[in-house]
Amino acid sequence: MTASDRPWFVGRMIVGAALFTALGFAQADAPPTEPLRKAPVEALTVNAGFRDWGPATVAGTTILAGNQTGSGGLFAIDTLTGKLKWAFRPVFPTGTAGLSTPPAVAGGLAIAPFAAAYPGAVVAVSLATGKEVWRGPDPVQHAAVAVGGDLAYVLAKNGNFYALEAATGSERWKAAFATNLAPCASRPIVRDGAVYLTGIAATTPGDAAHPAGYYLFALDALTGKELWRYRAEAPYVHSGVCLNQPVVTADTIFAAGEAHLYAVERSTGRDRWPPVEIRRPVEGQVRAVEVNGLVDAGAVLIGMTSGFLIAFEKNTGRTAWEIAGQYRESPAMAVAGNVLYFQGNPGGKPGAEAGATLHALDLDTRALLWSFSRPTREPNWPFGPVTPVDGGLWVSSYQALLKLQ
Repeated sequence: MTASDRPWFVGRMIVGAALFTALGFAQADAPPTEPLRKAPVEALTVNAGFRDWGPATVAGTTILAGNQTGSGGLFAIDTLTGKLKWAFRPVFPTGTAGLSTPPAVAGGLAIAPFAAAYPGAVVAVSLATGKEVWRGPDPVQHAAVAVGGDLAYVLAKNGNFYALEAATGSERWKAAFATNLAPCASRPIVRDGAVYLTGIAATTPGDAAHPAGYYLFALDALTGKELWRYRAEAPYVHSGVCLNQPVVTADTIFAAGEAHLYAVERSTGRDRWPPVEIRRPVEGQVRAVEVNGLVDAGAVLIGMTSGFLIAFEKNTGRTAWEIAGQYRESPAMAVAGNVLYFQGNPGGKPGAEAGATLHALDLDTRALLWSFSRPTREPNWPFGPVTPVDGGLWVSSYQALLKLQ
């Protein structure tokens, strides 16, 4: 049964204590969001007839999110009632295409990269009606669209990074990257006239200082001119490190990859401090471990390994504090005010289940404010991406998009 065959269900119910969160990547500065500090209730439950919701974007009183698998599509929901405003399911020659990154919003349009179908496309639809307005290039898998001014930016499967006029989809400029390596999930960030993204550089004859491989690039947002490129290095990695979760702050870009934490000066593209290898006990031995879900928490950066929730000092990369436990290795964290939302089992011993519980942590005291779980058809089903809003959260669960207040 498809999403269009099933009725929408909007319910109100009180569920036990606590929360979870997740933002896949950092966006430009936004007004402060009031955190949810009290044990939440499930205020709205939206069932669109599919299992896996992707990350969401809020535009006024509308929340926009897509289906990552199966039926695909983009859905607009009224944030006050939980009712469906419209559903958009693009048609492609090879069938449906999932949406695994947050839709971008520009003017009266929602712009979404449908990448799973071959070919897929970036599609802009009217926020008011859900009708298609324009269709653009075929994005790489797990690409995101970033919007800055009147332009929308996306990396396509053909290796081109496009700047498109947000209103029409017309090409303003493009920058060519190589396609000889597995694509790095490209989630560009626009800030202060520059756009930052990870791309693949080809070999340039006579340029031994810049071998082929993965780089973090800074491009002029209006022209596409390269401002600088940064190659993240790690032992035994010969093609450079794919930095797929950058966090942009006022003067530094932070990123994680290949068990290292990197800090890059925004003005020069140089290391702010030497890359820090992340090592923790795993099965009785200290080993290099991957850091996932990196988020900006003001004074510190916070990331997650399978066995630790870790806060890193921004000026050195050293560990500020950590909480041992069992955690899901997915980018399922977010920050609102002085509260961190995350999923896992803090204090859980090695071998214990990571669990399917959302938590809220006071970043000043590092005390748990609440923990929240709900029954699902498949036991221990994890929560999906979370979008903080003032005094609450939108979070996906099994076959449901929830508003927690």
